[in-house]
Amino acid sequence: MLGDSNPRQHSVDDDGGVRNGVGGSVPGTHGQGTAATIAAGEPASAATHHKIDAQDTPDAEQAASEGTTGAFTGKRWWLLAAVSAFLLTALTIAGVYLVTKKPSTVDQLVILTVPSGAHISLDSKDYGHSPVKLERLAIGTYTLTISKEGFESIVEPLTVVESGSVERKLKPVLPSETVNLPAEEQIRQIQQLAEGAFARGFYGPVYEGSALQYADMIGRLDSNNAFALEMRERVRNAAHQSAQAAIPRGDLALAQDIYTFLIQNYPDDEDARAAAARLEAQLSARRGEVRELLRKADEALQAGRLAEPFRTSAYYYSKQALAIDRQNDKARQIRNQVRETLASAGDQAYARGDIEAAIKQLEQVGQLFPEDKQSRIRVREIQANRAVESAKATDPNARRLRGLAAYRRGNFEEAIPDLQNAVITGQSSQAVVFALARSYLRTGHLDQAEPLFRQVKPVEGDDSYCSSLAALGEIAFQRGDSATAVERWKEARQLGGSALYSVAMLDDKIESVEKKQREKAAEPSPLTLQVKHLHGLLGGSCSGTLTINATGVRYDGQHVFASSLVGVRVGITKDEMVIRFEGSSQKFRVARADAERFHEALARYQQTYSPARK
Repeated sequence: MLGDSNPRQHSVDDDGGVRNGVGGSVPGTHGQGTAATIAAGEPASAATHHKIDAQDTPDAEQAASEGTTGAFTGKRWWLLAAVSAFLLTALTIAGVYLVTKKPSTVDQLVILTVPSGAHISLDSKDYGHSPVKLERLAIGTYTLTISKEGFESIVEPLTVVESGSVERKLKPVLPSETVNLPAEEQIRQIQQLAEGAFARGFYGPVYEGSALQYADMIGRLDSNNAFALEMRERVRNAAHQSAQAAIPRGDLALAQDIYTFLIQNYPDDEDARAAAARLEAQLSARRGEVRELLRKADEALQAGRLAEPFRTSAYYYSKQALAIDRQNDKARQIRNQVRETLASAGDQAYARGDIEAAIKQLEQVGQLFPEDKQSRIRVREIQANRAVESAKATDPNARRLRGLAAYRRGNFEEAIPDLQNAVITGQSSQAVVFALARSYLRTGHLDQAEPLFRQVKPVEGDDSYCSSLAALGEIAFQRGDSATAVERWKEARQLGGSALYSVAMLDDKIESVEKKQREKAAEPSPLTLQVKHLHGLLGGSCSGTLTINATGVRYDGQHVFASSLVGVRVGITKDEMVIRFEGSSQKFRVARADAERFHEALARYQQTYSPARK
């Protein structure tokens, strides 16, 4: 055991056994160490003798020790050689494997779309907007998804086996109103949309709703369509002209946007690429202007100049700053605040019912901020709602429901056109007839209301008939026919009244009219007499009429005399009657009976209309 703790006391024999250096054999190896010291062909006895002698002398001991050391060294070199050979073989095999094995990734994959700017994802992992450059992508099959607003989405398997590029041309989504039309009619309508968009200046930098988008739609339906090809060229020329005009007036941001648009949609336009490169050099030279632009942008924002006047607006200054320094946070904040405020103004216009103003405002947001998809979606929603309302405006049933809804809200003037349409188009019912009649009544159209109320018939569970009777009473009363009014109201009361005309309400109406009738019956009746006016000392006379009524007494003849009821006095003698008017007394010849009738009428009028009774 002591010998095992010292590596210098061990040797490795030909059979791999370990011997003790003092001469003792390790169990299981007895005699093997001795055989290793026998010379080739030497007798065994001599060997034994030699061994004994060697143990007895120092030289023999040294020789034995050297023989043992030499054997150990030889075995070590053989072991090192074997290990080296093994390592060399392993490295050779590994090298061959590395040279011959197939790679597990591709160096580079580029995904392109026409137009560019489409959202790219592989197996639901987002990679941004095209063009997309992917490096060290694992070989395999993926689900490629490409989406861009205004275009049909692409979802397809993509097998990646080597470096290269993938290009997909996107198909514009056709306008919904043209989907089910024949191809020729589709093209005709889209041509009109293209011309309209171009005339409004929507030629393409904001693709959705632009002349270029409509031209691409036509190209999808007919790849050789002359109009589509011509419109694309018109758009290209218009874009170049706009960019060239923007640069001299200092609107480098607009020029930058236009050249980006041209490069994306016209890949072969070398003029656009060259102009864009020159523009970038100009923008780089203006980096020192960013701080001043931001100051002006903030000042315009505080003053409420969001987008107008354009050249002094917060939008303009922040956009110029971003053209020079695309990562400037302050410019982005101002630009976003302008966008949010303008979009909010559009929503407010829609909320107050100003549809045209809302569309115009949100369209401006979409043009100024191409990335703001929400505003363009909002415009489409509003336009769709307007189309639905327009369709409802011509649908008889929808108009009937709208008219009844307006009537229930008390908007009688608004309800009349739709209820009239329902009657004319055969969508009428007793509810419609009554609602229209009452709407006419409430807006003062009595002649239109009366015949409609007369059309309402008694129906169990419906009090419209009772209400119609009461309404006819109202019409009669407004026309001055109190007797008919009371008659209709009493009929309605007899039926138990209705939700609109309760029994208590009808009682009040009836009592009010009858009270006035009683008061009127108690009033004196006007009286007119034919009399002769005596002129007094001159002895002449003239004939005329003497009238008494609620206003007073009046004589109309050759002369005219009048007096209020308060100031008049009457005296009767035989066939003459003296009347004292205000300021004078006049004598009239009249039969005594008529004179007495006149005197009685005067007394009744004076009693009825005396100041004490007022």
